[in-house]
Amino acid sequence: MNQFVIGQHQAGPIHLDAPHRPQDGLHPAGNHEGNPSVEAGHPPPSSPMACRSSFVVVDGYRLYTLECGSGSGTPVILLQGFPVSSDYWRPTLELLGRSGYRAIAVDTPGFGRSDKPARAPYSLHFFARLFAGLLDVLGLEQATFVGHSFGGKLALATAILHPRRVRRLVLLNSDGFIPIPLFVRFPGSLAHVGELFLWLLSHPVLVRSQMHIAFHEPERYVTPEMVQLGRDVLRVPENRRVLMLMSLRFKDNDLQGTGLRARLRELRCPTLIIWGQQDRVFPPQLGEVARREIPGARLVMISRCGHFPHIEAARPFHGALMGFLSHSGDA
Repeated sequence: MNQFVIGQHQAGPIHLDAPHRPQDGLHPAGNHEGNPSVEAGHPPPSSPMACRSSFVVVDGYRLYTLECGSGSGTPVILLQGFPVSSDYWRPTLELLGRSGYRAIAVDTPGFGRSDKPARAPYSLHFFARLFAGLLDVLGLEQATFVGHSFGGKLALATAILHPRRVRRLVLLNSDGFIPIPLFVRFPGSLAHVGELFLWLLSHPVLVRSQMHIAFHEPERYVTPEMVQLGRDVLRVPENRRVLMLMSLRFKDNDLQGTGLRARLRELRCPTLIIWGQQDRVFPPQLGEVARREIPGARLVMISRCGHFPHIEAARPFHGALMGFLSHSGDA
């Protein structure tokens, strides 16, 4: 596997190129084309590394976790974006596990298989407290947090509010650097209309069109299964209820609205920012904004890649991730 060594004093973004072929991010188990370990000339493993799934109770809430490896390197917590679940981290979990790390992907409370309580105070402070509590339950003092999109914003909130628990940060096309859009704020403003609005968004044509926007080459990645996943998120009543509750509290889920964005300058942990250069969800210039606002952050831009680098450009993403971890002394 190619590792990209990200220097501590890196000035300006590093530009990487995504190969012109499908990546390992969505390949079925047993298909090793594009596997980073094969790329380095190593034979593919006889079977994918087994991931262990379990539920962990934190502050009375059940969180679903998917875990690989038990190595001595600093543990790695992976937080997903919307609407996908921890399953989309499997190739990264397996790579980290084979490389000597204990890697744990978590379904964010309110999403995936984790609890979706109707009375939870969904906010950045709430999520950050739960992730710090998760470390306590797992017996971990610190962890590297890797967050994609909405998960990136949650990782930032955790690092700001619980700085001693976050060893380093990796942010992929992170939320938090633009105002919360109207379509997120609207459903909670008018309960019945908002419920209908979310239901209408679950139409397969609308789900497919939104997913096409998220990928540079959607024809390779927007499968019927992925469209169905997006539909399920919006059609299941418990999921819609959580989205309504978060919409009602949109200021509490906004870095700017909570005052946390102004505190980004307090961050002292090593931070790597990775962005798809063709992202049409969060435009790539936001990666540069994030780099300027986070002290010492390094930025990697991946060409021919949209909003999901760990799916659409898994090889360069994995190279950047592993280079960052090893350069930081966690090999």
